[in-house]
Amino acid sequence: MRLKSLFLSILIILCFKSMGQEESHYFIPEISLGSIVPNYLNSPKFGLKVGGTITYYKSSKSESATNQYYNYPLLGIHAGFYHLGNSSVYGNEINLMPVLGLRMKKGMFQWGIGASYHTKTHRQNELNKSIGSHLNWAFQWMYYRSFSMFKHKDLRIGIGYRHSSNGHTQLPNFGLNSAVISFAIIPTELKIAASKESKSQKSRSPFILARSGVGIHELGSTTHPVGGEKKLVFSQSIGFGFTFKEHFRWYAGFGTRHYQHYADSIKNSVELQELNVHPNNHFFMMGIEYLIYHVGVSIEGGINLSKPFYYHFAKEYENTESLKYTLKKIFPSRMGLKLYMINTAKKPKHNVYISAHINANFGQADFSEASLGYVYNIK
Repeated sequence: MRLKSLFLSILIILCFKSMGQEESHYFIPEISLGSIVPNYLNSPKFGLKVGGTITYYKSSKSESATNQYYNYPLLGIHAGFYHLGNSSVYGNEINLMPVLGLRMKKGMFQWGIGASYHTKTHRQNELNKSIGSHLNWAFQWMYYRSFSMFKHKDLRIGIGYRHSSNGHTQLPNFGLNSAVISFAIIPTELKIAASKESKSQKSRSPFILARSGVGIHELGSTTHPVGGEKKLVFSQSIGFGFTFKEHFRWYAGFGTRHYQHYADSIKNSVELQELNVHPNNHFFMMGIEYLIYHVGVSIEGGINLSKPFYYHFAKEYENTESLKYTLKKIFPSRMGLKLYMINTAKKPKHNVYISAHINANFGQADFSEASLGYVYNIK
């Protein structure tokens, strides 16, 4: 969790440092109303989710290729406090996350990833199977529309989704999902940005990437066993792809993971040793990445080519006869942030990054991971 906080702090500093001199600054307070969306049977009853948030936005006015490509994006820091609708079970939530606002012809889409703190977990109330740890990942997807109110002020209404979970590092971990609607008064100029065609000259350029990472998780299903030992997951991958208009990447490649929990389970089981089961996972990956100065927002999917221990894991903790098991066995996924040493807008030939990702089996969290990566741009 300390690594997550350090990554978040460096990310915020570099995001704003990269934007240039011609800048606008905004502080937007917001009222948020919503409801928890249950994701397991017999979940506790809950009432209205109520919260107050404040978002600091910074927008550059320079005619850089990045600004033109993203239509003068808003980079910001979002902080919120929420009453979750059932204090005795869920307590309250505080979150802090960098956000990216992409202005469109009608409205704005905002995406954020950061950290949240929950005042109550499963250890304080066993009915809370959604949150197993105080510190968690936090995600946010919001769509905003603004309506004229006064001469220089607009009413902004947002609808969206918020999620908190610890990435399977402490069980139980169903995660807490919420549907929300928000209200704010904003300066009219916040929604206005003149679209200009990007000056990017090269429409497509190839690159090679490689990374090595270490993750952590507890062995078990979403709900049990509680209080298990945390062990490491080591991963490596290599890939090839193309950068389009200098700001959007598509890539594909291959990777491998070694699960220490799986290795120790095999070591302590004569039956598994006789079956010649290995603790590794070999997979094909495909991903996309949005580049914004020092930051990359990446989403990956793939196909497991080999993950033999997963059947024995599911037989012990889950159900091997369901479609859900088959999907989780075949399709890995991964989402997170990359923090580049050199501003990607400068189009360096060599670049390195650190990253924080949550890895999943299909849609179910598997482990949280930090990585060190390298990108070679072929010019």
